[in-house]
Amino acid sequence: MKNKSNGQFSAVVDDVKAAPFSDLQDRLDAIQDGGMTALTIRSVLFHKMLDLHSVPSDHFLRDQEAPSGLEDPKMLIKKLNELGFYRSSASQLH
Repeated sequence: MKNKSNGQFSAVVDDVKAAPFSDLQDRLDAIQDGGMTALTIRSVLFHKMLDLHSVPSDHFLRDQEAPSGLEDPKMLIKKLNELGFYRSSASQLH
């Protein structure tokens, strides 16, 4: 087992309702297998969060690199709220 790479193991989900998460994991794996790095995915997710909070395209946050604190998105959401940006629609998913 020590010699096997982590890429050979699929995500384990305990919840019966977790099929969408398993599907998402499969899609992310396919994206990474296609050559997109984890850092690029992190940047895309950061900009998606800015989109969800209606941050204008010319705002200074858009010029910054994705913060390393994305592991805890609550900190980023708090910062966005302090700057006056709030999520436009909680039910809207793309």
